[in-house]
Amino acid sequence: MRSARVVPSAVAAWLVWLGAWGWGIGHAAAQEPTETDPKAGEVFVEQADSTRLDVARLPPEAIRITRDLYAHGFFVEAQLGAQGFVGDLGDVSDPGPRLAFNFGYELTQWLSLLIQGDAAFHNTKNRPPPSHTMYEMLGASAGARFSIPFNARAALWLDGLFGMVWTGGDVLHALGFSKSVGPSIAYGGELGFDWHVLARHHSFGLLAGAKALPDLARSSYSLALYGSVYLRYVF
Repeated sequence: MRSARVVPSAVAAWLVWLGAWGWGIGHAAAQEPTETDPKAGEVFVEQADSTRLDVARLPPEAIRITRDLYAHGFFVEAQLGAQGFVGDLGDVSDPGPRLAFNFGYELTQWLSLLIQGDAAFHNTKNRPPPSHTMYEMLGASAGARFSIPFNARAALWLDGLFGMVWTGGDVLHALGFSKSVGPSIAYGGELGFDWHVLARHHSFGLLAGAKALPDLARSSYSLALYGSVYLRYVF
């Protein structure tokens, strides 16, 4: 019976000794420096791996922002601003709010084709009679836009537009604009600055534009001047 007790005790002691020996070997190996461990005073820089998806761990300089990363093709643009007039229309109209939507297609980074629809609302400021009232001006145009990228985010652009405008009712006709009842020719251009956010599809900017309105003149000329902020989305 005594020998039967000694055997389990010896086996247990042997297992404890074996476990302690294995732990000591593993701990010593973990403490030994490897070739990839940085030495004292050395800075380790992880190389960029283009096949890895955890890009949040990479330094900012590992990803260079270029315009090739942005979406290209069809785009929509919403503009909000104000419009005023010089010339004959400026004599009888106050500046008013202007809203416009563009839809277009980028042929290259430098050239786009677009169509534009816009609406503006103006109060009259003529000497009564007739009494002061309000009229709307609706427009539809088509044109081309030329862009000059400065860097990956900023660009300057210029476009040319040709189309038609309509004025609601007979307000301008009563003020002596005989050709204001039907559609009228409008042509001009816009100059803008575009700033691309760090996203594939979005940018925003500022623009200033001018349109000649040859049919909306009484004795000299009429010119529409406007400015807007805009938001652009490229599909």
